[in-house]
Amino acid sequence: MSSYRQRFVGLTELPRGLSEFDAEHAFGLSQTDVEKIRKFPTKARLAAAAQLVLARATGRSFTHSKVLPATLLQYLSRTLGVSDTSIASIKALYSREKTLFDHRKWAFEEAGFRSAEDADLLELLASLQSHAGNAISVDDLVRAGELWLFDRKVQLPSDRAIRDVARDAFNSAEVSALEVVRKHVPPDKLDRVVAEVFAKRKGRKSTTVVEWLKVPTGKHSPSNLTDVIGKVQFLKGLGVHEWTLEGIPLLRMHAFGQGIVNRPPAHSQRLARDTLHLEIVCFLRSSLLELTDVALFMCGRRICNLVSQAGTTVNRRKIQTLGEFRTRETQTRSVLYDDSKSAEQKISALQEMFPDDSKPIDMSNAAMVRQALSEDHVRVKNLIKDMMALDFQGRDGLPAMKQIAALRDLHEKDLAELPEGFDASMVDPVWHSIVNGADRKQGLTGLRACALMAVRKCLKGGRMWIDHSEDFRSRDGMLISKEEWKKKRSILMGTLNMPVDPERFLEPLLATLRVSLQALAETVDAERVTIGPKGELHIPPIEAMEVDDNVINTRNAIFQAIGETQLSDVMVAVDVACNFTEALLGRKADSVNELLANYGALLAHGTEVSAKAVAAMIPNIEVSQITSAMRSLEVPGRLRKANERVLAYQHQFAITKLWDRGDKASSDMMSLDATQHLYNARVDPRRRTHAVGIYTHVLGSYGIFHDEAIVLNVRQHSMAVHGAETYNASRQSDEIKLSLLAVDTHGYTNAAMATAKGLGFDLCPRLKNLSEQKLFVPRGFEVPESLERAAVGTIALKTIKDGYDDYLRMLASVKTGRVTPKFLLEKLGSAAQGDPLHKTLDSLGRLLRTIYLCEYHSNPEFRREIHTLLNRGESVHQLQRAVYSGRLEPERGRRDSEMRAISGSHALLSNILIAWNTAQMQSVVDKWRKEKHKHPLEDSWLRRMGPAHFGHVNFRGMLTFSIDKYVDALLRNQGSAKRKARG
Repeated sequence: MSSYRQRFVGLTELPRGLSEFDAEHAFGLSQTDVEKIRKFPTKARLAAAAQLVLARATGRSFTHSKVLPATLLQYLSRTLGVSDTSIASIKALYSREKTLFDHRKWAFEEAGFRSAEDADLLELLASLQSHAGNAISVDDLVRAGELWLFDRKVQLPSDRAIRDVARDAFNSAEVSALEVVRKHVPPDKLDRVVAEVFAKRKGRKSTTVVEWLKVPTGKHSPSNLTDVIGKVQFLKGLGVHEWTLEGIPLLRMHAFGQGIVNRPPAHSQRLARDTLHLEIVCFLRSSLLELTDVALFMCGRRICNLVSQAGTTVNRRKIQTLGEFRTRETQTRSVLYDDSKSAEQKISALQEMFPDDSKPIDMSNAAMVRQALSEDHVRVKNLIKDMMALDFQGRDGLPAMKQIAALRDLHEKDLAELPEGFDASMVDPVWHSIVNGADRKQGLTGLRACALMAVRKCLKGGRMWIDHSEDFRSRDGMLISKEEWKKKRSILMGTLNMPVDPERFLEPLLATLRVSLQALAETVDAERVTIGPKGELHIPPIEAMEVDDNVINTRNAIFQAIGETQLSDVMVAVDVACNFTEALLGRKADSVNELLANYGALLAHGTEVSAKAVAAMIPNIEVSQITSAMRSLEVPGRLRKANERVLAYQHQFAITKLWDRGDKASSDMMSLDATQHLYNARVDPRRRTHAVGIYTHVLGSYGIFHDEAIVLNVRQHSMAVHGAETYNASRQSDEIKLSLLAVDTHGYTNAAMATAKGLGFDLCPRLKNLSEQKLFVPRGFEVPESLERAAVGTIALKTIKDGYDDYLRMLASVKTGRVTPKFLLEKLGSAAQGDPLHKTLDSLGRLLRTIYLCEYHSNPEFRREIHTLLNRGESVHQLQRAVYSGRLEPERGRRDSEMRAISGSHALLSNILIAWNTAQMQSVVDKWRKEKHKHPLEDSWLRRMGPAHFGHVNFRGMLTFSIDKYVDALLRNQGSAKRKARG
């Protein structure tokens, strides 16, 4: 059951504004149900039907006084063929209480439910205890408990009974976490740690250490990097890097630590000793993980900056040398054409100008950059000194590890230059001329620069790692171990839809390749594809579809009929329909102010408007309420669940089936303008401003199903595959999963295509560079004559076969949740060249890319479909820019959790607008189809218009959320909330 349908499970009262769609689909009756209900007396049929649909949809018994929505009663009356009734409460449907109990018993038996027993509650407790590690609050476990009982067809007991079990499970998770803390950190040592953390820092600023640790990182300057490294060293001085805490799930650890972040130090010090110990340990450990990642990221940026500055120095020297050459040329000409000198005098003068000991400069540009880098003594020394404060680990015999060890030894000896006879075999050969040169000071700087480059490459390639890090952990340690894979291979293969034998895996691919090459050859023969002089394939641009005035006029008429609206009204309407605020809070809001604060927090995160400005736009809401709700949105997973609900609500409308059936999507990045004071902000090459990236996955029906904040100017293949796999993994077995993901050139690599294929979908890139359109076939594979002029490379099938078992182990690790595709693919980029797994994925990816390119070039309709998906994603980006039209301020987005909240809120607001537009379009279409003679409509017209429209929505100004008439649908304590709203 989808998250959208799950919102009725556990309810004790239905909203009066229940939609007709929900009445028919969530509370529907089958023909078999109708036949059974007709066995009841005519006057009792409606009551029996109501009990049956309530039991099936909610799993709970409704009290006598609960009111039934008029829409539900009308639907049931119409389905049963009985007259409509104005009776609204359950009590009014019955004249005898015994009949009510008999109907209720029959309904639960007919729905397949049984009463909850003590054994069920014990099993529920065990189940919730296993999930408590990742739960943020008791409300999360209450909801999980309701769904657990409902899925097992156990009638839900009272809310208090489930809440007591959930509270016990939540407390047990805290107790078990405290036991883990006690095991790794003795209480007496913890007391000393707490004293140090809450002590005043030395210096002019009279802040505590914990406040210093909580300050988010600014821009990637040397001083900020030094500050981050200082925090890491302080935490390591406390021994935090030795606290493994493997018994506490990472998500739960962050949740415990967030209490310290959100609370003033004085308030934290008043906590009970055990609670304070637990929270401070989790805060310090999660801070170390985050700060280490930040430090490595900033080090990578500083290395790139140093190389860029060295390149600038080289270019400046080239210009200077060019000026010297021109001067020398003038001098040479003056000597050669001086008639007053004899030939011997001219030769003598030229020999003085060009002495025999001068050697011509014969260096490549890269060699000159290395030379300039080795002359930058101070900055290279400071950066390598900061990096060596981290605990690097790596594979045996890795040159980068030897270089770090050698530099540590040299730094301990406080040497200012490289000693004579230094063993340079550990250094890359291109650095030998510098390291072994006569200038030993420059040689030491060259060794440092070489180590910087080597460490950065090894970290990106997964050959080096740091244990106290999240993004730079050991890749091999995250995969299923080879021993476990050998023992459980047959069981783990059940998670994959893959053959065990590589021959069986390759056989259909090679057959498809043969057919695809033949289809491409026929296309070349027909001159629909041409081959260039360098063997590149050329296809004519896709011709735009003819402009149909019917489509334009109909779209304009539809949105004119929808009319203008306020963003606040859109948010309330969608919330009433799918209760996305329930997903944000983990429960329904308790008061009108709490609901308004969540709307305000969503706007403060998802738009450029600050919390203070949002509070000014919403009457009777304080800034503190907005900021508190903003912190709650930073809880991992809640924004994603809210987005799922809105997406499911949009898909209930028939018009979405005209746009796409749900198995295709696209992914791309949009840049969000930001200040340079964010450490992860980079200059957008097109907009020439600092920005961060928001990477979104958009279904063919326009809804955003995955979002992620990323850094600009990096390859996005890992996020593309990760988002699609996350979506497919969350789908039920009876729901449609993605089979195709369209991306731009930056969203793919050969390794990503191979990984996506193993996970069950195809990665389809729109390639920009002709060099990436080279075809690859296995050695000895027959290529049609028409393609002999094309650039055709070879693939070693042996490489794929030899690494196939590791390929399966990697896929099984992803499917079992041990590691994410994002983490793996980031460690399997170009920096991982030479790695056996990378070789396998690269060879398989080339084979898959060749099959795809053949289809892309030979099938215009397929090519048009890829472009259509990407264009729909671009139209959603336009909507997103309308939602977030400004830029991130300096104090926003410095923490990863806040950046995730900004990205998720932005996607949620965009989805809310898309869903509301879809609902309104469906309403107008249904109305017009009843009036066919007035408004003709064709499906082909509707297919060419989408819901990513925003010109009719007012995003700014005073926001009034009209929720008084929707209190029963939006709030948990409806009665008290109504009284508060009235008085």
